[in-house]
Amino acid sequence: MSNINLLPWRENYKKQKKTAFFIILAISALVALGVSYAGKMYVDSLINAQNERNQYLQTETIILDRRIAEISDIKKQKAELVRRINLIQQLEEQRNTITKFFNTLPEVTPPGVYTNSISFNKGKADVRGLSDSTGQVSNMLRNIDNSGWLGDAALPSIVSGPTEPIKLYNFSMNFIVLPEDEDGK
Repeated sequence: MSNINLLPWRENYKKQKKTAFFIILAISALVALGVSYAGKMYVDSLINAQNERNQYLQTETIILDRRIAEISDIKKQKAELVRRINLIQQLEEQRNTITKFFNTLPEVTPPGVYTNSISFNKGKADVRGLSDSTGQVSNMLRNIDNSGWLGDAALPSIVSGPTEPIKLYNFSMNFIVLPEDEDGK
């Protein structure tokens, strides 16, 4: 009978198993907490990296918006310069027009036609004056149309004018100045 053990071995065995269970449970809980903390840290690092990329993109977007604004300002300045250049070229092309007009006017005006007023605006000329006869005014219209760079002559009115010391006719005439060719003719 020496093989019989009277000690409460089953209770000790249950106690050891229970202690081992709680130790394994605690270790499992700690491992689970560690894994979840590591997962949280990984996700937080991904979020921080994405936030840094978003911040970089926002900064670059602001820089690009400023450059776009500068480009639009440059385009406005360019358009203004082009407008000025075109205006200067137009003035350069027309600078001798009035001189040529006043040099040509005596050539197309026949004897017996007297001008009282001449107005020249935007390529149109209005002439008012007196004439000895209506035929001379007609000759002036033909001369204007045949001059080569004056044209579309019209005679809106020709009426009797003063009769003393000679009979005269009041007339009003308008015509346009045709654009010059590239060779200046």
